[in-house]
Amino acid sequence: MFALKTIHLEKKVSNENQIILLFDLDSFCPCMYPMLYTMKFLRFQSISTQHADLIAIKFWYEFWFEKFATSFCESFYSTSYNFEIIQCEIDNFIVYLENNKKLESNLIRLSNSEHINYTTIGHRVRSFLKFYNFLINEYLSMQSQPQLTLKEIQKIKENLNKYMTIKKKIINNFSKANKTIKSEINHNFKSMNQEMIKGLYSVISPSNSNKYNELNPFRSKNVQLRNFLIIHLMLNYGLRIGELMLLTTNSIKKSIQNHSFSLIITNTDDEFDDRSKKPKIKNEYSYRVIKLQERDYRILQIYINEIRKEIPSHILFTSLKPPYSALSYGNPPINNRS
Repeated sequence: MFALKTIHLEKKVSNENQIILLFDLDSFCPCMYPMLYTMKFLRFQSISTQHADLIAIKFWYEFWFEKFATSFCESFYSTSYNFEIIQCEIDNFIVYLENNKKLESNLIRLSNSEHINYTTIGHRVRSFLKFYNFLINEYLSMQSQPQLTLKEIQKIKENLNKYMTIKKKIINNFSKANKTIKSEINHNFKSMNQEMIKGLYSVISPSNSNKYNELNPFRSKNVQLRNFLIIHLMLNYGLRIGELMLLTTNSIKKSIQNHSFSLIITNTDDEFDDRSKKPKIKNEYSYRVIKLQERDYRILQIYINEIRKEIPSHILFTSLKPPYSALSYGNPPINNRS
């Protein structure tokens, strides 16, 4: 699937006149991002350092292919360099390494830590984080992310760097003798099966001109669409309540460069925000850019441009009647008129 190959050079461009590249054995071509990483950074390192760092990246590519049946290069490029897809999988990658490079579908995995070399796992993860940092520096820019402002890019970079600093501190505490990483991993627990999800959507789906949804308890079609979006964003994109309350009409972005859409999670300072307990991102590195499906982008645009166009606040989810109170921890529960 993937293999490291040593390339001997005629001219000296590295310490030992040779570089190591990660190859995709299906295409017989070097993997693009690791190749750029080697040519711009690793080639100045010793051959042993190159090999150690690229082994970790090889494991990442194997993990990614095994989980998603596609190359990480393809995923990263097709999402317009969305760093969220990487950050969401780092903990799963650590579990993959801890479990001897095997993917686990069960929610709870019990392993015998006596047979796991956490020192080696720590080295692998640190090597991968160096590659991750390279990608951030290369592709988190105005040129690669034209849908973001310079201020937004700087904020994302700052929070990604804080995330990596925290992750490195956790990795540094690994030891074969007394540490396990299970307590530091955010497992993705699923509390709803497909049948339950289908049932939920049958209730929350908004009525339209062709079909009236008798199961939906909200009478107003506008309220139905707003509430559908609230639940759909939580269920389909994993947004927390606090993140929903942070969304504004400016949180939805369309890329100028290509056909991609993003949902930006950051703090808001809307002048019409009169909530006594203003929401804020969970911690310093929780600033997120999430890839948004085109269908959801279009539904959000309908909601913004047609349903809430008279609302002065930029806060995305508010009451649809004056005084247009924003979604809040302290508000009364949504009723079938608001």
